[in-house]
Amino acid sequence: MAEKIKQAEKKFSPRKRRPLKRREFFRLTALSSGFIASLPSILAAKKSVPLTQPPLTSSRFDPWIELNLDALYWNLKKIRELSKVQVMAVIKANAYGHGLTEIAQALERKRISFVMVGKLQEAFELRENGLTTPIFNFGPFSAQETRDIIRYQIQQCVFTREVESLNETARRYYQKAQVHIHIDTGMGRVGVDYRHALPYLEKVSSLSNIEIVGVSTTLTEDPEFDREQLQRFLSLCRQAEKKGLVLGLKHVVSSGGLLTLPEGYLDMVRPGIMLYGYYASDKSQAEDKLQLQPVLSLKCRVYAVKTFQPGDSISYHRAYRVTSRERIALLPIGYSDGYPLVTPEKSFVLIRGKRFPIITKPTANHLEVRLGSDETVQAGDEVVLIGRQKEETISAFELGQWANTSVYKVLINLNPRLPRRI
Repeated sequence: MAEKIKQAEKKFSPRKRRPLKRREFFRLTALSSGFIASLPSILAAKKSVPLTQPPLTSSRFDPWIELNLDALYWNLKKIRELSKVQVMAVIKANAYGHGLTEIAQALERKRISFVMVGKLQEAFELRENGLTTPIFNFGPFSAQETRDIIRYQIQQCVFTREVESLNETARRYYQKAQVHIHIDTGMGRVGVDYRHALPYLEKVSSLSNIEIVGVSTTLTEDPEFDREQLQRFLSLCRQAEKKGLVLGLKHVVSSGGLLTLPEGYLDMVRPGIMLYGYYASDKSQAEDKLQLQPVLSLKCRVYAVKTFQPGDSISYHRAYRVTSRERIALLPIGYSDGYPLVTPEKSFVLIRGKRFPIITKPTANHLEVRLGSDETVQAGDEVVLIGRQKEETISAFELGQWANTSVYKVLINLNPRLPRRI
């Protein structure tokens, strides 16, 4: 019996990997090089996300998102006209809740210069879905991921010694890894400290299999300090260029600085929230100098309409007490879909072009809306939670005010599983 157990353990125990022989290594290297060389044709053959979707039927109650690409293109046009430089579109966090692949492919049709993601997995997903536009990953990477960074031709943000592992992998596969060096000029977050950055720039420039595509920094969105940050950045760049270093594209300004720091446009700007129709500050939102157009609408359909009598109550802990005969619309959307925790009685939805108040805190899957004297609303009616209906509009910015949160959180927190329709 003991012998049989040993044989079984031997049979199912994991095998140790044997080291590659020299010929095998070069064969794998050649195969990898061939794959990388053929990447553009492989990507071109990939199918893109269709731009047309079947119309919704009245039987569909669950929430969905609609994307207005004309609005996206309008916003991009306004940003290009304002900056007159290259644009790196920020599509991190599922394109601010809009849909990563849908937005990236739409921007590619308008010949966007770069797209920026916040995680490598987003970059890989875009390549798998056929995107050929240069992709800049602002997020971290490990030595184990360097092969895929090169394989998928991802431009990587670097500011640590990890760049050496990227260089080594690129050397093994006879490739050049493309990078953007990020400088911390006062944000205190990502980047090499500007006071000690010159030796790092020299080090990266000396790596034989690294190509510096750009150098960048992140502003704090404090107008006065942003100018100080810009001067720190430009001073460093001048020192590096005096030493003969080639730094590539200089990019500093995101949505926050597009309206406040025109001297920071340099070679490229990095708009995020502005692409989607909103501004980075309440002041800019109120002024709306560029007349931006929101791209996203959030909708569902009335699930049921119920009539309540005095003494009835609604939701957990009897949150809403009925004092007179009322018609209440039940909506199949809640915080599990990413709808924020708005304040009851001070928050609204649109049905048949009218505003109706939300009467209880959102639960995981439901909202309740008071219809008042309206007798026309019925099950199956379209409900707009973000967007326009007839002459009325609810923006993500306004929704954020009702929930005491930012427009960024309203959009980014929308559940990725919600259908995105174009």
